[in-house]
Amino acid sequence: MTSNACGEFPEFEKFAFLELAWKQEDECEAETDDLIPNMGVRAPACLEQVGTVLSLLDRMATCWWVCRRGDHLVEYLCGRVVSNARATLRMLRFGFYDEALLLCRAMGETSNLLQLFATDKESLRSWKSASRSERIREFGPAKVRIRLEKQTGPSVNKERYRLLSERAAHVTPDTKPQSHNALGMPTAVPIIQEAGLLVCLNELALALSTATAFGALVLELDDELRKRITSEARALIENIGGATITEIDEYHRRVMESSRAQEHRKYVAEMLRRIHDDRRNS
Repeated sequence: MTSNACGEFPEFEKFAFLELAWKQEDECEAETDDLIPNMGVRAPACLEQVGTVLSLLDRMATCWWVCRRGDHLVEYLCGRVVSNARATLRMLRFGFYDEALLLCRAMGETSNLLQLFATDKESLRSWKSASRSERIREFGPAKVRIRLEKQTGPSVNKERYRLLSERAAHVTPDTKPQSHNALGMPTAVPIIQEAGLLVCLNELALALSTATAFGALVLELDDELRKRITSEARALIENIGGATITEIDEYHRRVMESSRAQEHRKYVAEMLRRIHDDRRNS
């Protein structure tokens, strides 16, 4: 183990670096688990309801109640959302909010596709039989959103998809990793950022609830079971808070413009730097 040019921090390499990284992630996860129950009313309730809806979708994906036989393509789509959702939960607990939002974007694509299949049964048959080029042309994310806009509107609309893409998927000159705070301060180590945590949780809840509700329709589950699943999905939506990908930038702008927040911003900046340095040196 060597020191860097400034002699301030030890340099970790090989397994020593991996062990340091895993230790930092474990610490952030433990701190996140301690924090969420104390984040007001909606956030804990939202996370709890995520568990219920995720369980229902998992059972939909694995033919828990009834097996329709056939190609199981819809079940596979439900299973894809389940794995995306579980990975999102891991990422947000580790402080990897950009990566969690990237998974929410993927879930949103699948949710919109399931919505299209639920409202237009012929589209499912066309999707199954389409060639790769036809599928890209007729069932790409943008084309699916356009088709849904002519109906009731997509679960994940153009603005939400754009923000998720710019924040988590596409690299731009404005890209700053893990900058989920009013200062727009990036960080290279996993630390709790409450805004990022809440945005990820709420975006997960939106994509998961809609995918589950529309998935139940496409699978044509019996009325009583479908009503239960829809009710639980609706309960999850009702527990989504105001910190979402479409609202958080405006909230941060108001904070930055507030004269009363000047001292608080300085405190937050110093706290983030101190935590960042402590984690690097731990």
